Amino acid sequence: MQWIAQIFGIGAMISLFSIYQQNSRKRLITCKLCADVCWVIHYFFLGAYGGMVPNFVGIFRELVFLQRDKKTWAGKPWIPLIFIAVNWCIGFSTFSSPINILPIAASTFVTVSLWLRRPALTKMISVPVSLTFLIYDCFVGSYIGIINESIAILSIVINYIKNRTQKQKEN
Repeated sequence: MQWIAQIFGIGAMISLFSIYQQNSRKRLITCKLCADVCWVIHYFFLGAYGGMVPNFVGIFRELVFLQRDKKTWAGKPWIPLIFIAVNWCIGFSTFSSPINILPIAASTFVTVSLWLRRPALTKMISVPVSLTFLIYDCFVGSYIGIINESIAILSIVINYIKNRTQKQKEN
C-alpha cells in the first residue's frame, strides 16, 4: 500500500509542479484537477483522511471552475462558498486530531485562489497553502508531500523570477 501511495504522490507532484509554470487559468486548473485525483489516492493509502477530503472536494471544485466561462451558474459568486462549506463539513466528519484542520484551511485558500481570474494571484496565494500542507505532510508521514510542497514553493519562486526578468527585458 505504501508503494501505491508513493506512486500516486509522484503523479500529484508532477501535476502540481506544472501548475506554477502555467499562464493560462484553464491549464492551471486542469493541472490542479489531475493533482487532486492523485492526492486523493495517495492520502487514502496513507490513511491520512484529513488530507484526502479537501483533495476529493477539490476534484469537483475544479470541474465546476473549468465551466465558469461556459455556464452562467458556474460563475456565480456563491459557488466557491459552497465548496468551502462542503470542505469544512466533510473535514469535521473525518476529524481525528487538530492537525486535520490544516489541509481544510489550506483548501479554503486554494478555492479562493482558483476562483480568481489572475494566475499570478493564484500562484501567490499558493505559497501559504504549500506551507500549510508541508506541515501537515510532516505529521502524517507523506514524504512525497514534503518534497512536493518544497518543490512547489521553489517553482513559484522560479516563475516569479522568470516573469520579472521577462518584464525587465520588455521595458
